[in-house]
Amino acid sequence: MASNRFIKRYSAYYSGWCVAFGEHKAVYDEERDINWLHGESQVGFALAPKLKKVLVRELLGRHVDIPEITLADAYVKINDKCYELRTEDDAREFKRLKKFFEAPDDIYMFMTSHFCYPPGTKIITFSTKKPLVIMYKEIKPLRLIVA
Repeated sequence: MASNRFIKRYSAYYSGWCVAFGEHKAVYDEERDINWLHGESQVGFALAPKLKKVLVRELLGRHVDIPEITLADAYVKINDKCYELRTEDDAREFKRLKKFFEAPDDIYMFMTSHFCYPPGTKIITFSTKKPLVIMYKEIKPLRLIVA
């Protein structure tokens, strides 16, 4: 049975601004399109340059009123775009992500970065801790569907 919840989304006041992701473990390879990061109270996707523009637009752009992410067993769907999970790493990290979203806490989505990844790398971050209000403003929520 599918479950629904809303994620509170935040956008930086100025384009390009973001805080650091913080301490984490990662499944990271520069050849991959999506890399998985997870810390104590957050998970994230470090995006390859070819996906960064598309996914940032889909999740934080103004063209979609309330974006929607669907998590199914074999894929992630972001609005109309579908991405298959292709490796064992993806499957394992995806299970961790689904478990993270089962938490009863509010979840916040915002963009971060980290110095240990190539310049310009952006991380779509989901956290149980609200982002800094001096850096980010709340925008319309994101609908999360776990199929």
